[in-house]
Amino acid sequence: MTTTTGRRVHPDLAHHHPRVTRLPHGGWTWGCDCGGASARSVVARLTWHQAYVGALIHSASIAP
Repeated sequence: MTTTTGRRVHPDLAHHHPRVTRLPHGGWTWGCDCGGASARSVVARLTWHQAYVGALIHSASIAP
């Protein structure tokens, strides 16, 4: 008889996990639970690619 146990999921606490979202007035931004975020300016709107790359760079940093 074979028994299977559920795989334990270990949260990654060593890195940041930012999210990219669309702004209501146009453009994109990213934000992280640590409080880090891209600049939210009406004058300089980020493209999706710019926000995504900024989020990737932030996620590569080690969380405190």
